[in-house]
Amino acid sequence: MRRDHGAAVAANAARAVVMAPSRDGDQAQFIPPPPPTTGDGSLSATLAWMHEHATEPLTLSDIARHANLSTRSLSRRFREQTGTTPLHWLAGRRLNVARELLETTDLPIPVVAERSGHGSANALRTHFDRELHTSPQRYRQTFRPPTRQ
Repeated sequence: MRRDHGAAVAANAARAVVMAPSRDGDQAQFIPPPPPTTGDGSLSATLAWMHEHATEPLTLSDIARHANLSTRSLSRRFREQTGTTPLHWLAGRRLNVARELLETTDLPIPVVAERSGHGSANALRTHFDRELHTSPQRYRQTFRPPTRQ
């Protein structure tokens, strides 16, 4: 599938059937998390805003201001509605942006880090290691098709 249709199609198929598409080592499954549920929808607008602005430098105060809540109320409601904290959700979104860039572009790792909101290649590597148990380069090698000549 990868050879005929490319890495993105193969990766999506592998995620759909929960299997590893030719990986080595002790790497985590690369399955995108389901979208957060928002219960009564009170944070829907803030979640959409965070999704759109995930690659920008956002603080908990910025998010709380957008939600028109105190940081403490935001943290409590966010956890109730999504099961995680606002900053952890944001980190996950940024990681997904980086994964997409690694799968679909030849951008250098520092540029991927900047465009995904991680700021530096070291920060991106740290997040990849902690969450996916691999490096951005190894991830790209796994999910990016070899260049044809």
